[in-house]
Amino acid sequence: MPVRENRVKQRLRAGELIYSSSVRLPEPGLCEILGYAGFDFVLLDGEHGAVDAGVIDRLVQGCFAGGTVPVVRVLRNDDPEAIMHALDLGAQGVLIPHCRTADDARALQRAAYYTPRGQRGFGPGRGSLWGRVPIPEYFATIDDQVLLAALIEDVVAVENIEDIAAIGLDLLWVGTGDLASDYGVPGQTDHPLVLEAAARILAACQRHNVAAGFPARDVESARWAREQGYRAIGFGGAEQYVMQGARRFLESQGRS
Repeated sequence: MPVRENRVKQRLRAGELIYSSSVRLPEPGLCEILGYAGFDFVLLDGEHGAVDAGVIDRLVQGCFAGGTVPVVRVLRNDDPEAIMHALDLGAQGVLIPHCRTADDARALQRAAYYTPRGQRGFGPGRGSLWGRVPIPEYFATIDDQVLLAALIEDVVAVENIEDIAAIGLDLLWVGTGDLASDYGVPGQTDHPLVLEAAARILAACQRHNVAAGFPARDVESARWAREQGYRAIGFGGAEQYVMQGARRFLESQGRS
């Protein structure tokens, strides 16, 4: 029996566009719903959300129930144990925050890949279907099913983007919120400085055949991102959808 296929990696390799959403609260049903809605992957937010190791275990199961790919956003870019643990619990990808240098990107590869490509410790758990996949087959195939992504969200990262893109991660994501802050225009994610940085990131990704991701605020910005050539588009999160839907209804009833 083979390891579980990563459909996001397949679609990226085929040059297709992928869509993602996120979950911050420890509720597997939210992941399941986003999967049924049709998102290609769900970001389990361990940086800004209430997502620890025990929660990852349940959220991964929720993703699989809804037919979507679980990707864990870890707290730091320098924690190989957290990366290993997320993958051992069945996550099919990892996103690191604040990837500032090529060395940061290489460290992600070392933590996520087994020898000889990396240094990941052995304890596969759900990734091997709890032992159903023979060990030789597991080692031969699992690295190719792991999505490696990094947030480019610092001015220094933009300056280093050619070197970072050359490392060969699967996806580099434009972190517009932190970029705006680092450029001294907090909250202004559509500021010319931020959009210029995003364009530099996209161009470097295209030169190195790496997918670039962009966080869309609405339908119009998603359309813009597609037209620019971004191959991964994120749109909000489950908790945001609940708030927005609830407020639209209550405001329609005259409730402020």
